[in-house]
Amino acid sequence: MVMLLPHRLKERDTIGLVAPSASASHIRQEVWQNGVKKLASKGFHVMEGDHIFCRHGHASGTVKERADDLNGMFADDDVDMVMSVYGGFNSHQLLEHLDYQAIASSGKTFIGFSDVTSLNTAILSQAGLLNFSGPAFVTFCQPDLPRYTENCFDQMLIEGRDHVEIIPSELWAEDPWYRKPDMGPREWMENPGWEVIKEGSADGRAIGGNLGTLMLLSSTDYWPVMDGAILFLEDDDEESPYTIDRHLTHLRHMGVFEQISGLVLGRTPSKVGFSHEDNLRMIVEEATRGYDLPILSGADFAHTDPLFTIPIGGSAVLDTRAPSLSFEGPFVR
Repeated sequence: MVMLLPHRLKERDTIGLVAPSASASHIRQEVWQNGVKKLASKGFHVMEGDHIFCRHGHASGTVKERADDLNGMFADDDVDMVMSVYGGFNSHQLLEHLDYQAIASSGKTFIGFSDVTSLNTAILSQAGLLNFSGPAFVTFCQPDLPRYTENCFDQMLIEGRDHVEIIPSELWAEDPWYRKPDMGPREWMENPGWEVIKEGSADGRAIGGNLGTLMLLSSTDYWPVMDGAILFLEDDDEESPYTIDRHLTHLRHMGVFEQISGLVLGRTPSKVGFSHEDNLRMIVEEATRGYDLPILSGADFAHTDPLFTIPIGGSAVLDTRAPSLSFEGPFVR
């Protein structure tokens, strides 16, 4: 399949918001308006999907309603970019209802992360359209959006750079700012930097996102081609050391670590519960035992702030001996 590049974002473009899983009604109005104002300050208009504030059980609408919203945004000529409000648990329910031919021909940028990994992956595997695992609308709702997050987003999607260098952030935070009465102040901590688990170098297509969501696609037609890929994996605080261990062992049994050329792991939230006696490194080393591939952990693309943008289907270059990580474009046209 030929890789298709989406259109670069331009001033006065319209961003179509979708809630493919959880309802946007969970977001407080003052938090929501922060996001609208931030995107407006970058020169963008916002269009809301028809069902994003609805509630159907634990989701924003029925499967058909959520799929209609997503298909509608890709089909609407007034929409230039499709952005997820945030994640949830059931975006993968939409996959069999999406018009991948229309998505491919639209050439529109799509972005989201967490549970949206199912959509990121399917849009690549079924439509052949490069898309982005990165800031969702809720990310832009922060009263003080980290420059680290914004710079990477801008460099890839707005400036259209062909080379984006990723470095560790100076600070990181995981406090629930959106639950605080004044949405802050944030509890920033010093970032210890990346941890090298295995040394080496590799380049390949960037694949992945949220580990638990990605594993929902195993043994389906939506699973991506892993040959030679650099796999990016992160998980949220719903997971634990033993569930992450199970997922990584599942990948081992599927032969994924034999196929990929490198592995990058996002920072793990504290609530996951890793400890000195039960840590991520020992789990990863066991899951990848016998495979010679560079592995880096502690990267800024997880359920913590800040986060960099990953071009799903784009070229990544990893060297854990430096260590260094970059994305090589073009990512947009």
